[in-house]
Amino acid sequence: MMFNNFLRISGIALLLTGSSLALAGDEPYQQAAQQLQQRLGKVLMHTIKTEGHVAAIRVCNEQAPQIAQAVGSDLNLEVGRTALRVRNPKNAPTARQRDVLQQFVEQWQHTKNVVPTATYTNDQGQQVWMQAIIMQPQCAACHGSNIEPALKQAIVERYPEDAATNFEVGQIRGAFVVKSSQ
Repeated sequence: MMFNNFLRISGIALLLTGSSLALAGDEPYQQAAQQLQQRLGKVLMHTIKTEGHVAAIRVCNEQAPQIAQAVGSDLNLEVGRTALRVRNPKNAPTARQRDVLQQFVEQWQHTKNVVPTATYTNDQGQQVWMQAIIMQPQCAACHGSNIEPALKQAIVERYPEDAATNFEVGQIRGAFVVKSSQ
């Protein structure tokens, strides 16, 4: 799918065919993604340490959307996550986000020294900022290729259409998506 606009990926402007590139700074968007990552990570790590990985599935299912909403409310932005292979169908990418994610994967294959980011304006006139999420070792228990049976069962119970497994550490797992408020 083509869009008439520029898509900025890690400082490189690419001409796609869509709407115009928003020129506002990325700092508030980066801050929102960082806060979501930190807040969710803190809750997940505490839950894993105290209750185990199976309980962490509950956190992702029930608390992650609440944490994203709280971060967004604090910063007057919309904050979330998406991926090419999602666990939660509510996090499925738009067509534009899918294109950006595919660009991230291609860019990451060529250079792994800068985590890919992109900014564009969507059809609703919102500035959208995305940053790739790189698979970390601590994520492999739930998103890797060797998931314990009890954990796999907990994932399937909460996410019957799960497609977010078989990732290798260092691969792009998905992206943070931060939008300007309407």
